Amino acid sequence: MQDCIIIGGGPAGLTAAIYLVRKKVNIQVLSNSLGGQIMDGPLIENYPGFEQLPGPDWVTKVKEQADKLGVKFELNAEVTKISQENNIFAVETTNGKFEGKSVLIASGKTPRKLGVPGEEEFLGKGVSHCVTCDGPLFSGKTVAVIGGGNSAISAALELEKYAQKVYVINLGSALIGEEVRIDQLKKSTKVEIIGQAKTTAISGSKFVESLKYQDLSSSQEKKIACQGIIVEIGWVPSTKYLEGFVELSDTKEIKIDKENATSVPGVFAAGDVTEIPYKQLVIAAGQGANAAMSVWDYLSKLK
Repeated sequence: MQDCIIIGGGPAGLTAAIYLVRKKVNIQVLSNSLGGQIMDGPLIENYPGFEQLPGPDWVTKVKEQADKLGVKFELNAEVTKISQENNIFAVETTNGKFEGKSVLIASGKTPRKLGVPGEEEFLGKGVSHCVTCDGPLFSGKTVAVIGGGNSAISAALELEKYAQKVYVINLGSALIGEEVRIDQLKKSTKVEIIGQAKTTAISGSKFVESLKYQDLSSSQEKKIACQGIIVEIGWVPSTKYLEGFVELSDTKEIKIDKENATSVPGVFAAGDVTEIPYKQLVIAAGQGANAAMSVWDYLSKLK
């Protein structure tokens, strides 16, 4: 029996774990993997105290801190259901069932999919959602980044180090993101930005060989040869297992109050999985701390 079960190993979950274990709260962290979206961040430049820091390095530093404090991690554990009986929460996962007096949900978001032919078939065979993980695999190759926001811009800049050619396939007519990075991208001799382009299919034999898209300005279907595709079109909340358990917004984000409490007493939530308007590393970490303090208050009242 745990005092608190934390679901998620991203910035919010890791921060909450550090706060709670320092208060001698018996916790268990359940997560598919560590880091969450920040693992896809090639370079963090807006976190106080670090002028520049690769996303995975930030995760490593926090994990080391958590390990020294004795935080218990159960990785590769996908949560499938949460239930409550007699004020005890049962969290069912692919690695078994865990019980706790409270739950802190920080399961973040998962990559949004294109939903086009070939996407699933070539996942891991040229199609990727993680440029930090797979960027070096595309050394000397032609790669297409699908998306037009900060994540797509960062992915294209990262790929520039390895790839021979980088296409940015953007559904909109202009990129939307930090102007400094957009300027960097436009100055690159390796990058070609294609606007008003809707990806329609991915094809190849054993691995990705080409991508088809519709030119929205002319309605013509066009094709580019490429050996890699990085999909960066946003993220969706990891809340499917919560439907019918806690109150969710229209966009399937968890509704919380100022104390990070959900609609179920004893269940708290933090980070990108909630309806907070701004999704940033520093905000997720702060939310994790706030939620941890609320969990502490809740557990103190149970004694």
